[in-house]
Amino acid sequence: MQADSTPENFQQQVLSELKQISQRLDRLEREVEKIDYKFDTYQKASDQVVRLATTIIIAAASVFILSPAFQAFAPVIRALVSGEAASG
Repeated sequence: MQADSTPENFQQQVLSELKQISQRLDRLEREVEKIDYKFDTYQKASDQVVRLATTIIIAAASVFILSPAFQAFAPVIRALVSGEAASG
């Protein structure tokens, strides 16, 4: 038997390897947490951009649709206002 192949040496080698594996797993765990945090941040920002775009589209569509309607009702509103002012 060689001097470095004793059961104690084998046990120390196994323990050393297990410790290294444990350290690697800890590092990987930290990296996954960082990636998860970055993904969550990206997802929240993406959701906010989608909401902003939707709001802009709705506002533009409202102006496009309501502007002619207000122009059509303008004479009626003017008549009501001037009629109330004349009667008041």
